[in-house]
Amino acid sequence: MVELAKRNSDKFIIGSEVYENGVATACFSLFKNKIENVRVFHGDVRILLNSFKYRSVDRLYILFPDPWMKKRHKSRRLLSSTNIEFFSKILKSKGAICIATDIEDYHSEIKETFSNLHQFKKLHISPKKKDLSFFLGVETKYEKKAIIKGVPPSYLVYKKV
Repeated sequence: MVELAKRNSDKFIIGSEVYENGVATACFSLFKNKIENVRVFHGDVRILLNSFKYRSVDRLYILFPDPWMKKRHKSRRLLSSTNIEFFSKILKSKGAICIATDIEDYHSEIKETFSNLHQFKKLHISPKKKDLSFFLGVETKYEKKAIIKGVPPSYLVYKKV
């Protein structure tokens, strides 16, 4: 988020994190780097996005969302069809959702969910290759962890049509 803000100082960026330590780390990094075009929301991103006007967002980054691995918890996954339908409403025409995950099961589920939604077109053809026109050449904490474990992350980009 810090690097994204540095490279896009003309854009207003909002980050969301449910864990207090993550919020504190992000805020400290923003303070240290004297970045003023970012706000950090502590809580469930769905609550935050509910306050956005329709068609007001250029791009959503959903990077390494909690995969909720247990079968009984999978309904909590952020990238459900209900949530994606909601994201579609706040995205501008031709807006994009950029997704990264290191969980193959979640990657497959995301692809399946988007394939059933007519309002999105898949842009990123090779999910194991990071497209730097959408993603930064900077690795997130979870991206680094996956790579160290030998698990190549998947990168997906869907454009609202």
